[in-house]
Amino acid sequence: MTHTPLRPFSSLRRAAALTAASTALILLSGCTIAGQNRDDDAADEATVESYRKNASDNLATLTKTLRSYAIVDEESTPELNAHLFGLPGATSLGQETEKVVLDSFEAAGAFAGRKAFDPVLTDPSQRWEAAAFATPPAASARPTPSTGPTSEGADTGVDISNRIIAAGGSYLISSVSQKENAGTGASPTASETSAPSQSPTAKAAGMTRAFVTDLATDTTVDAAKLFAGDVDPAAISADDAGALLKDGESVRSDDLTTLGKKVAKALHTPLTLPDGADDRDPDFSCALLPCVALTYDDGPGETDVEDRLLSAAKTANVRLTYFLLGKNVKHNPGVVKRMAEAGHEIGNHSFNHPQLSKKSPDAVKKQIEDTNKEIEAAGGGKSTLVRPPYGALTKATAKALGHPSIMWDVDTEDWRSKSSSMVVQSVRTATKPGSVVLMHSIHPSTVDAAPEVFSTVLDKGFYPVTVSDLFAPQKLEKSAEYFCRGYSNALCSNPEHPDVRRN
Repeated sequence: MTHTPLRPFSSLRRAAALTAASTALILLSGCTIAGQNRDDDAADEATVESYRKNASDNLATLTKTLRSYAIVDEESTPELNAHLFGLPGATSLGQETEKVVLDSFEAAGAFAGRKAFDPVLTDPSQRWEAAAFATPPAASARPTPSTGPTSEGADTGVDISNRIIAAGGSYLISSVSQKENAGTGASPTASETSAPSQSPTAKAAGMTRAFVTDLATDTTVDAAKLFAGDVDPAAISADDAGALLKDGESVRSDDLTTLGKKVAKALHTPLTLPDGADDRDPDFSCALLPCVALTYDDGPGETDVEDRLLSAAKTANVRLTYFLLGKNVKHNPGVVKRMAEAGHEIGNHSFNHPQLSKKSPDAVKKQIEDTNKEIEAAGGGKSTLVRPPYGALTKATAKALGHPSIMWDVDTEDWRSKSSSMVVQSVRTATKPGSVVLMHSIHPSTVDAAPEVFSTVLDKGFYPVTVSDLFAPQKLEKSAEYFCRGYSNALCSNPEHPDVRRN
């Protein structure tokens, strides 16, 4: 989809625009113009100016809040060039947008015959500036609609992005559009990645979907539900005063449904954003984004060491997963409570770190149950994940655990080296999209490395998430083992190979 930014009006064009906007408002409210006088005109112009300022303020509010994501891969066939915004707390919008993007990738052949997408690591410098998604497009710049990607999509690449159409009250209207590449599918230049294309005659759209999101209830539906009749999603836009347009024309009240009238009115009021969202959580899932789970075993260790790790995670704004020993939880419950209150995930690492594969099923169950009780008593919540010490399991042991076993594909061997630099180097060189990284919070050298570990994964374009979020929405099965997510490793969990089970 191409966008043309609004330019300053000359005094003549400004007067014309005010008249057009006034007419749009009158049509929208179902009023007539009969009997207007100059005072009425002045009042109308003042109202339009008020609406225009409100719309501008709403876009500015969104710009400060939304986040930018990029999925760019020039080496793949097809080439991928996706730029998306996400809004913390608007989970439903992220889910609907993600479906459209993944469907477009799959239709173009980006799954390479697999049942799932293999997330691409993209340098953060490729992400658009947030303001690029909130630039109101000119009606003439809207792309030509079609029903989906062309049959040549695999050769020309996938160029897809979403944008804000309008926002106000508790509502956000947005669209996601795929361009139909006219050339070889080459990725945009550096200047083109900073904002959407602004040429009305550039590439025609391959597909457009439009959504309306109620931010108060976190529900998202097709924006066609705003209109009483059929509407092309690519035809939906809004003027700079926040009034809905269809094909660039004003929308009458009787053209709207009950929901449409409610939303149209709300667009002229200040935007209310969702509250209570954890901004450490990406707006899209690890089926689309290159995620990594940073995990720490054997804690809680000494209070000052664990608190330094918690502080580093807070500064970096990342979430961690801890696998704790029951005996250490019993010794230092206060740290466990702080871990949970900080929003980190807490798993079970047995009570006193035995090799569970050499224990009877009853002994294994006691190790897990006793640790779960200590974690819950300390305020760490109910633990649903287990990491067996040494990764040692048999089929009988795995069954006795009663929980999924979380293994790893990146072993920093921090316990062996006791070297901060080696921990960082291991993370930098071995981590891939979907990795589970193994570290130990009881070693001061590992905690010393934490700030650089966090910056390393963030600078490379990874999204640090908890183990549960890494595998979501997949249900983790009892008696099964999980090493990583995706296709980078033969043991990684994916639709073709969901888990590992002992013979």
